[in-house]
Amino acid sequence: MHLFFAYKLFWLNYAEFKGRSVRWEFWFVLLWHIAIFSILHGVTQLGSIFDLLGFDSHVGIIVVAVANGLLMGYELAIIVPLIALIVRRLHDMDVTGWVALVGLIPAIGQGLILLLMCAKSSPGPNKYDNEKN
Repeated sequence: MHLFFAYKLFWLNYAEFKGRSVRWEFWFVLLWHIAIFSILHGVTQLGSIFDLLGFDSHVGIIVVAVANGLLMGYELAIIVPLIALIVRRLHDMDVTGWVALVGLIPAIGQGLILLLMCAKSSPGPNKYDNEKN
């Protein structure tokens, strides 16, 4: 139940940078993201498979083009809510959301963000609990 609830909550809080998000919420959303990305990316690779098998199919070209469009659309649509989730997750650890900018450093910054997402929540209330719109 948490797996589906976390992804629904993720999209409901699309651009909500205030408040807190717990650890399981981040990791379930990341699991959904990996699954959706893998499926869409796999479909985009059908063109290569068709070429290897020697098929000359216009349907394959259309399927790959649609999958590429869906993949790009999904990747663009997920940027803002994913950043918002990272900021809320940082708030849950009583860390300012500006730390998310570390993720802009290629490879090293993204690895640091993933490590931060593993950290425990701050016990009890913190300064980000009472944030409302």
